[in-house]
Amino acid sequence: MKTVHLIQHTHWDREWYFTENDSKAVLYYFMDDLLNRLESDPQLPPFVLDAQTVVLDDYLEVAPENLSRLTALIREGRILIGPWYTQTDFLVVGAESVARNLLLGIEGARKYGAPMPVGYVPDSFGQSAQLPMFLQQFAIGHAVLWRGWCEHDVATTEFIWHSDDGSCVTTAVLPWGYGCAKWLPADAETALPVVQKACRKQAQFAASDLILLPNGNDQSPFEYQVPEMLNALNQRQDEFHFVNSSFGAFFTALDKQRDHLPDFRGELLSPKYMRIHRGIFSTRIDIKKLNAKLEQTVSQYLEPLLTVGASLGLPYPQTAVDNIWREAMKSHAHDSIGGCNSDRVNAMVKNRLLSGMEMAEQLLELNFKKLSEGITATQEGTQILLFNSLPTLRSGKVRLTVMTPENDFRLCDNDGNECHWQLISEQPQDMSTVVQELSNSTETIWYRKCELLIDVKNVPPCGYTTLWFQPGEITQHLPHSVNPHQLENHFLHLRADAQGVLTLTDKRSGQHYPHLLQLVDGGDAGDNYNYSPPVQDWKITGDHHLLECHTDGGSLYNRMVLRYRLPVPQDLDSRQQRLADASLDVTLTLTLMHDSPSLSVDITVDNQTRDHRLQVLMPTGAETQVHFADQPFGLIQRDNQPAAMKIWQAENWNEAPAALYPMQSLVIMHDEKRGLCAVTEGLREYEIPENQQDVLAVTLLRSVGWLGRANMPYRPGRASGMVLPSPESQIPGLHHCSLAVMPLTGMPDAGFWQRVEAWKTPMLAYLATGWSRFRLNPHGKNFAANYSLLSWETALHFSTLKKSQRGDHWVLRGWNPSAQAIKTGEVKSHNAVTPSNLAETERSGEGFREMTKAGEPVTFLIGK
Repeated sequence: MKTVHLIQHTHWDREWYFTENDSKAVLYYFMDDLLNRLESDPQLPPFVLDAQTVVLDDYLEVAPENLSRLTALIREGRILIGPWYTQTDFLVVGAESVARNLLLGIEGARKYGAPMPVGYVPDSFGQSAQLPMFLQQFAIGHAVLWRGWCEHDVATTEFIWHSDDGSCVTTAVLPWGYGCAKWLPADAETALPVVQKACRKQAQFAASDLILLPNGNDQSPFEYQVPEMLNALNQRQDEFHFVNSSFGAFFTALDKQRDHLPDFRGELLSPKYMRIHRGIFSTRIDIKKLNAKLEQTVSQYLEPLLTVGASLGLPYPQTAVDNIWREAMKSHAHDSIGGCNSDRVNAMVKNRLLSGMEMAEQLLELNFKKLSEGITATQEGTQILLFNSLPTLRSGKVRLTVMTPENDFRLCDNDGNECHWQLISEQPQDMSTVVQELSNSTETIWYRKCELLIDVKNVPPCGYTTLWFQPGEITQHLPHSVNPHQLENHFLHLRADAQGVLTLTDKRSGQHYPHLLQLVDGGDAGDNYNYSPPVQDWKITGDHHLLECHTDGGSLYNRMVLRYRLPVPQDLDSRQQRLADASLDVTLTLTLMHDSPSLSVDITVDNQTRDHRLQVLMPTGAETQVHFADQPFGLIQRDNQPAAMKIWQAENWNEAPAALYPMQSLVIMHDEKRGLCAVTEGLREYEIPENQQDVLAVTLLRSVGWLGRANMPYRPGRASGMVLPSPESQIPGLHHCSLAVMPLTGMPDAGFWQRVEAWKTPMLAYLATGWSRFRLNPHGKNFAANYSLLSWETALHFSTLKKSQRGDHWVLRGWNPSAQAIKTGEVKSHNAVTPSNLAETERSGEGFREMTKAGEPVTFLIGK
């Protein structure tokens, strides 16, 4: 006889085709019913509140009078909460966001009672290979999930899931979803065939005689009659024994058979039994890019700057930072960040992220101002504060915006040595919009607004140094040369022909890369969930559609600007008729530093057409069947073409397992001699085209007009979500994308990974003009002109430096970006350094690890 563990729950989408305001109104009555039912019947089993503590915040916002009732039921184990703050996506949000989701979710749950010690992920659109690592870092040893599994990945629905760093969790899959036993009849006789059918389906791939039966659905009310009905069924049949249970009780029983469970390593992206909606990686790319910018701004700039400031005696606004994270996490829920929502909801998702950026940027500016005012001048002029958040000494290039009425100016360091710089761009600036005192002036004062690139040396780790801006002084620029339609340095040579076709030569290896950065625009017959090619697509490239090519340069870099105008269809109907009745203007700005083997690419797209997808292609010429992409705190190897593409139609999969993949920021394809890496700024999707398996195709944008559609080539059958028009998902207007192309001469080495991090995490520069919209009283503190809080000589990539959530420590974190173990390196600080984890607890009994495994984050607590 099989034992069936009844799990009563609700899956709570805060927003989707309805807004969070709608869901809060429903939540008031849902929770009122739940509290009343549980309080009136002590025999009812525990209820799983979707494992996200944001539901508690939302409920208490509309019903604060019920705090004591809610807390009592949680502490009695009648309502199970946490460990997540929101039911996050795992494939397009950043690693720090996932870590903070658990950190703040568990912290929030502890205010009411004990968080549920199970990583319950009922609806994420695919599962990251790093989920076991994230859970184990918080001492969570069990996971329950739905989408992404099939028997081609691992034979049974219960298995031991391993991450690359050695973490593992006992995992149970709900193969038919969290709603497979929803809305059960209360009458035992009527319910018997329904329940038997559901249990038999759940048992189809089970590894043991233990079965999970989830009873609940989206925003679905508590089915309080079900436990009594199942007790009656225990008397009517002997195929199943039903128990009113919890995930914890299920795993207690399953762990007794743990040694017989199969092992699995990797991600779960198989859409055989349920769709994983591969198109969400690029849906509403404006939201994806904004989210990536916010994540990096907070974790890699704001928090480190606040930490450096706090070490010098400035206040650390912990609650303000936590609020930025919490609001961002509300936009990280699987539907929300996926963009598969109504237009109204997508606007709310974006607004939360914009609000977070406003707060983060204002905190950055105020804290730069506070630091700069405490530094005594060592030179004439205006102070420039250079901030290096990385824990290693850095030299390199940094951008700075200056506003001056002078034709000439000079930059120098604290010793008066001249700093080399190059003008990127210039435009007139009305100073009344910058200086508050001029806002009421009757006369407009115009300055030059100059964007500069400065070559800086030896900026302290996790610290700052100062330069000086001296208007009126003449700068001696280094000589340089420019060749028309070409960029060249010691490492690379790039040539554009008359048709706008680019060829890159890696002078280190002699390898050529023709048709680099080819623009390809094709139709998109999909919706907010899925890209789907039209039955008869018509793809148009940028070749032969070049309007102009201009090359310029200076002492630090040379630049090529190419303007394309692609004749394209206005919409899907025109594309089917092969009618080019519109145009797509795209500008590529290619920058080659004189001292770097990396090509920076800035792309501006004026999108005025509909129902299409624009990609930029990078033919690698690599002879390989696999490639690599980054994932949260790690790197993953993927097949260029999934083997399942040969069987998905014969097996009636819910969705095509196309080679359309997520990334955090980079994708690499190489063999022993050659290869290319694309490092992106906020772009989250790439494809390996089926007929071009040596090509990396990075998606710049996709424009669609429906939340859900039925009967698409890549997703046959019913519509996903709701069949609602979503015209704002056509994302008309200007879009800016940035990426770097880094050729390889074989396996990625330490120098390659260092260049990747330098491009992704540039230094910041702040000009202390005193111009500000807001004034604060001086703090009266004095700071050195150069300062370093700590250093860490390591090849690991920097993740964050922050104040600990609990206790009185700084938290320093890095991670291994490569596919091999690398040396951890030593953290040097005047204070005690203790190994920790993502949960920010001490790793008791463990010393410093000399090596860091692939896919492993490394965290330290540093005493103040």
